[in-house]
Amino acid sequence: MSSRPRRLQPLDRLSLSLMVLLGVIIAVLVTFGQGAAARVREFSWADQNVSAADEAFLLTFSRPMERDSVEQNLIIAPPLPGKFSWAGRRMAYTLDQPAPYGENFEISLPQASDRFEPEAGNFEAFSSAFKTRDRAFAYIGVEGENQGRLVLYNFTQQTETPLTPTDWVVLDFEPYPDGSRILFSATDYQSYQTNTKNQSLYTVTTGLGLSKSKSNTKSWWQAWKTDPPKMAGQIEPILGSIDYQNLKFDLSPNGQTIVVQRISQTDPNDFGPWVLPEGAPPRRLETEPGGDFIIAPDSQSLLLQQGQGTAVIALTETADESAGETLDFLPEYGLVLDVADDGSAAAMVSFNQDDPEKRYTQSLFWVSNQGEEKPLLNATGAILDAQFDPTHQLIYCLISQLLPGETYQVQPYLIAVNTDTGELYDLLALPPQPSARMSLSPDGLAVLYDETVEVTTSANPIRTSDGRTIETGKLWLVPLFQTQQSRLNNQPNPAEPETLPFPGLSPTWMP
Repeated sequence: MSSRPRRLQPLDRLSLSLMVLLGVIIAVLVTFGQGAAARVREFSWADQNVSAADEAFLLTFSRPMERDSVEQNLIIAPPLPGKFSWAGRRMAYTLDQPAPYGENFEISLPQASDRFEPEAGNFEAFSSAFKTRDRAFAYIGVEGENQGRLVLYNFTQQTETPLTPTDWVVLDFEPYPDGSRILFSATDYQSYQTNTKNQSLYTVTTGLGLSKSKSNTKSWWQAWKTDPPKMAGQIEPILGSIDYQNLKFDLSPNGQTIVVQRISQTDPNDFGPWVLPEGAPPRRLETEPGGDFIIAPDSQSLLLQQGQGTAVIALTETADESAGETLDFLPEYGLVLDVADDGSAAAMVSFNQDDPEKRYTQSLFWVSNQGEEKPLLNATGAILDAQFDPTHQLIYCLISQLLPGETYQVQPYLIAVNTDTGELYDLLALPPQPSARMSLSPDGLAVLYDETVEVTTSANPIRTSDGRTIETGKLWLVPLFQTQQSRLNNQPNPAEPETLPFPGLSPTWMP
């Protein structure tokens, strides 16, 4: 056999030449070249419409960064105090307080340093923008062509939009978590005048834009799609009243389940809660009848007043429990007014039936999900409402106190209590009236409440949700903080209440 070396073919020589050339180019780039400038690859809130549920945004960089250089140069205008955290090339900025609604924000990073190439100028300046949802609320009109109608008022756009027909009377309502719809109960005007209990449940569109934040449930392959908001006033029936009267209802925090108290039109003994899962027929919740109720933040359980206590009832079937099963019972508390949106604690009312000295008073307690209890305040009248602020460190309460004198008269008060220290803040005394409704804005900056005027000579009196007959209602706005520092310190110092130029009842902020 021949031992002569094999001659290279032309293709082999070309391949070797290209390999040598590429090797030289790579060596030159490594030795003398300068890499592309580091940059922000992704901003999670870019051009989005964020809400109070959006607690943090993310910046993803193309390279590992010197963290101090990013934190010291990041600019948010108007300022939003918060905290930084890192995971590799990803930076998270968690807000100390929700961003105020109805504002536009700009974020910029004019300079920063690459961890491996810290020379100044080796960073591509970044800027972007986002905004928060419009400041808006809904209410029930009480005068003129808006009497009995559900009305949306948008502070940001300075617009007022009636959402329901003129011949309907809205009795109660609750917004969906994305703000695009409102669930409400209503009846026709004639039935309302005769006090016929035939109200049905409906939804109506608000025309407010949908958030594209983390609450968006689109699949990744649908992320490029955007659903334009539907026009305001589009009504869809949800539950009729042919066989059952529909009374109190509640909407789950995820907007996918409705619980409504129903009573048979023919059998008064046939009453109790029903469950309406989205896209499914209504079904009776097989549990003992009860009174007031609220759906828990997990949207999987119901806090239902039963007897002198509160039962925790399963709403859905699971491997471990069946719908209607009692998961827990709290005998000390007869009413749940609110639950923190992270499920960490609840504001609960004790009617003090076991304490002879407090028999005719009510007490508000903070109760954690671990069973820890804290008494917060006592009321000689009633505790009308309590709502956690977005930080869960304050609870705003609307209570009524019995006024001294021979005539029975109660006066509502707006009070805030710090859940950590127990410190009380007396914020506002309302005009004497049996009851009132309040609503805390989702950004925690303001409270709306209504003031009712009793009937004198009105030919068409209005009934409130608790059955009182009134002539009209006033709506009031109370800014809760006058300085940024007081807000950061969770020390409310309200400004003078502002009366709104339209009469109404049950003002409720849009989420």
